[in-house]
Amino acid sequence: MKKYLLMLLGCGVWMPIAEACAISSVSENNLQMRAQYRSQTATSFSVRCDRSYNIKFSSRNLKDNYGRSFVSNGRDRISTQMSIRGARQNLWNTPISGGVSTLGQKYIIVVQLNEQPSISTPAGMYTDDLYVSLSF
Repeated sequence: MKKYLLMLLGCGVWMPIAEACAISSVSENNLQMRAQYRSQTATSFSVRCDRSYNIKFSSRNLKDNYGRSFVSNGRDRISTQMSIRGARQNLWNTPISGGVSTLGQKYIIVVQLNEQPSISTPAGMYTDDLYVSLSF
């Protein structure tokens, strides 16, 4: 029987209607990964903006600015490593500048399991919440 871990992606963007910036083409809202060391899951999205903007990536269980985090079932934790592709830097919980892009700048968030669940790891749903903030 295959085990899967479930990660929930929460993309919250506050935008006044008159502004011309948007997040679109989100590939996955709920990320799932196998319960195996170094298994990965990813989501992608595009940002179209007619002006410079800042984008910030974060997670509920984030440990540092380099994307180290964990999934949890409330009591138990399994380490993960998250990375951002398409941004100028792979920094978490830090505003990253983005330029004007009317065609869309694509971002990819990759999450990798950095710990091997053992036979004694309790079964269940292990989650983390990802957040993407766009300011312009």
